[in-house]
Amino acid sequence: MMLLEAVRERLGPESVVLGSPVTGLDHDADLLVGADGIRSSVRQALFPGEGEPVPGGDVLWRGTTYAKPFLTGGSMLMIGDSTQKLVIYPVAPPGDDGTQLINWAVQHRARVEGVPTGDWNQPVEVERVLPHVRGWHCDELDVQALIEGAEQVFQYPLVDRDPLPRWSAERVTLMGDAAHPMYPTGSNGGTQAVIDARVLAYALAHGLGMEFYEEQRRPVTNNIVPANRKDGSEVILRLACERAPGGFADVEQVLPLAEREEIALRYKQLAGFEPATLNARRSWTVHP
Repeated sequence: MMLLEAVRERLGPESVVLGSPVTGLDHDADLLVGADGIRSSVRQALFPGEGEPVPGGDVLWRGTTYAKPFLTGGSMLMIGDSTQKLVIYPVAPPGDDGTQLINWAVQHRARVEGVPTGDWNQPVEVERVLPHVRGWHCDELDVQALIEGAEQVFQYPLVDRDPLPRWSAERVTLMGDAAHPMYPTGSNGGTQAVIDARVLAYALAHGLGMEFYEEQRRPVTNNIVPANRKDGSEVILRLACERAPGGFADVEQVLPLAEREEIALRYKQLAGFEPATLNARRSWTVHP
């Protein structure tokens, strides 16, 4: 909603028109950008035989809960293994009542009936999630109470699409989930779309065109999609489970810090988040 408000403020209240489905690629604008999600009509027109999104076999439940801060109040927890995991992190500072808004996501490897492929916003009762975390214990917070306290829960399958050989044709290109739908691993689901927009704006402002945009963005996202299918940096959870199925008292005996840092660094480099590289490359800011 913040992005929508900014667009309307900068481009005018009539700049966003709702209820107008895309039916083809013919247009009279300078550029048609398909940023219309995993079921993109623009992508379908460019690649009419692609078919349905590719299911990965996992189901994800996501919600937010007002609860007391845990650990530092700005910490992120990733708990689980290769068959199920829980990711928890705060999305707002504590309020006057001492609670803060905490986002959580439960991922479970199982076929769950009634989960439509590609539907990211199917609301379900919280009771649908609780059996998958029953018995989970975490010293830092009460996992079951956190999930029970959610006002609304959404359920969707982990699905993506195979990388494309191109995004553009004449005066048409793709962006975000329309170009590279991926599992929401490492915060890349939305982040890569934002980077797309910045690079495309930079390319257009400097007369570099869609070729430059694709050169900068498609190879990166084409590498992230298969990496996220293998859990990305969260592969650490699977490795710990495989090496110490009965648990452990000292993580250094299972996954030494140097190995954990190497895994994290490889993924940051793949996704374009590695600090040294970021600081050395050009800025995508378009100056007026």
